[in-house]
Amino acid sequence: MRRARTIAIASVIAIASTSALSAFGCGGEETRPAAVPSVPPPTSAPPRTELPTAAVDAAVAAPVVDAVPLPPPVATAPPPPLPEPSFGATESAKPGDPHAFHASAALRAMRANRSGANVLKMLSVVPGVIDAHAQTGIEPFADGEWLLVYGSSVALPGPNANVIKHARPEAQVTMAMADAGLPSWDAGAGTPGTAVRSELFGVKDVLLRPQPGIMALVPGDRAHDLAVALAKPIEPSVKPGELARIFVAEPARLARFLPVEIVRGHVVVKAATDGGLDLSAEADCPDVATCKKTALEVDALAKRQNSLMVRIVLKGLLTNLVVRADGTKLKATLHAEPGQVDAVLNITRVQLGLPAADPGNGTSNGAHR
Repeated sequence: MRRARTIAIASVIAIASTSALSAFGCGGEETRPAAVPSVPPPTSAPPRTELPTAAVDAAVAAPVVDAVPLPPPVATAPPPPLPEPSFGATESAKPGDPHAFHASAALRAMRANRSGANVLKMLSVVPGVIDAHAQTGIEPFADGEWLLVYGSSVALPGPNANVIKHARPEAQVTMAMADAGLPSWDAGAGTPGTAVRSELFGVKDVLLRPQPGIMALVPGDRAHDLAVALAKPIEPSVKPGELARIFVAEPARLARFLPVEIVRGHVVVKAATDGGLDLSAEADCPDVATCKKTALEVDALAKRQNSLMVRIVLKGLLTNLVVRADGTKLKATLHAEPGQVDAVLNITRVQLGLPAADPGNGTSNGAHR
């Protein structure tokens, strides 16, 4: 199995899977085989913790889309190339790159929301995240202000820049890296900040520190370009009131039941007043007819998969899903109550072999500052 490239992408996709991807019923072939599809798999998993209901695995182990026969593919012309947003505020990751993926999470805002905090607490006990904390002195989900993942591929690991804005003193970070024995890395003349070689989550990359309070895990062959871009002001793109924002140029790569003609998928996750999560998703259709047809098919798929056992396991999460066509826009909304978010996280813990949640507050075991 391919290992996740970064601690950054774990947080962002974790939120979306709690609502968006679970609402659609399944991730695509390039997502993780878990309720949180892009959580970094542990490098050395502790003993698995089983949920009290043995029927959970039977209800969610297999991707629900696989149970629904799909019509044979229709030969169509590929969609035209899509211009993508720039990296950070104004700079591209590298001239000529196809920027197909952009995701950001407001970690501070997440920690202030019950469900968002529970997502981060679960991710904090993933062994790979613990190892990254030991090597860098930064616990991303407790110390981070925001996370940004940006690159040319949705696939994990992909050629992405993975950036965190943190609050740890630079001297502490330097000491942690020195204690971990991370070797320095020279990106060439004119490269701002400092860089070291690293191997986090089983992937060899470069850790950049292009400006105070910024750390980025990037591919070595792009380290110089990204160091220059990240030395300038960075805008992660999360707007006030949002917990996460995701852009995918080709949504069918994440949700394979969507037609390839559906492009430019946007997912926004906000904090709900009840402590849960509110999600909205939108994508472009080639025409009104395709949008209407796809909306009806996705709605029917969700209803077919929302069996009694699924309703019990997910506490009725899929019942809240609304899918509709609005002209050439395919739109979906989902409200996930705190208990429904916890249900998804409990399943994810079992699949990743993580400690069970504290029954007293519905959060993971382990300190979270």
